[in-house]
Amino acid sequence: MKQRREASGLTLDQIQQTTKIQKRYIIAIEEGDYKNLPGSFYARAFIKTYAESLGLDVDELYETYAKDLPKIEPQPTVQLSRKQTYSKASETSSRVSRWVPKVMLVLVAFLLMTAVYYVVRNLDFGDQNASPAEPSNSGVTIDQNKDVPKEEPVEEEPVEEEPVEEEPVEEEPAEETGPIAVASTSGADLTYEIATADKLTTEIHVKESPATYVGVRDTSLEGPFLAPEYPNQSKQNPIVIEDAETDTLRIRIGLIGGVEKIVVNGRELELADSPVTQNIFVKRVDAE
Repeated sequence: MKQRREASGLTLDQIQQTTKIQKRYIIAIEEGDYKNLPGSFYARAFIKTYAESLGLDVDELYETYAKDLPKIEPQPTVQLSRKQTYSKASETSSRVSRWVPKVMLVLVAFLLMTAVYYVVRNLDFGDQNASPAEPSNSGVTIDQNKDVPKEEPVEEEPVEEEPVEEEPVEEEPAEETGPIAVASTSGADLTYEIATADKLTTEIHVKESPATYVGVRDTSLEGPFLAPEYPNQSKQNPIVIEDAETDTLRIRIGLIGGVEKIVVNGRELELADSPVTQNIFVKRVDAE
């Protein structure tokens, strides 16, 4: 790792700024002095981050130097004694037995109230439900339409409809098709913003030489990879991430010179030359 850093022309200060690892820990990693690192877990995490910044294969590095790297210490497991387990089970059983009589009383009261309701409803209170007597039909019919003058239909005058003015239709602004410039820069972090309502679809075109490390995640540094971690080994070119379920993509480039172009939703990013690792954040913002 030290040879790779010196061959790339990178100083310890540049590595510290890129990886956020203190310089004394970087020196301890290069000299194999893992006692000065804060525990085996952090030691392996620092080694992984340092190797990624140099464009090295982390899995191959772990496999090659497995005997020299610090081992992850197993975490002690806590087991409850038989007495503690029995006391917890007894406590749960006592709570259940305490609530059963109350539930039974509520259920019996509900059933009694339902029975009383139906009995009262079906009682016959004399003639309350009796229907009124219908008048007898004497057999004489009266023609109600007799001697009633018929009304002549009145012609309605046609109503002229006023013309309706059509509202002008606002034309939607045409989408931008030019390259996307850097919105903000902070050390090795470059942020690009694209105004669109669609999900992000990204294409990363990688050169055959010089080889570079490419990793695509969401905004979480520990989240799952959205693309192959080592494109030169997977032979996938370009690397395509379709309809990403996130508003911000994080593309980590080990050597920007090994990337031909990056296209997001049909628009190419303006890449900045840099000898160190770049963290490219592509952020989707709502179009106005």
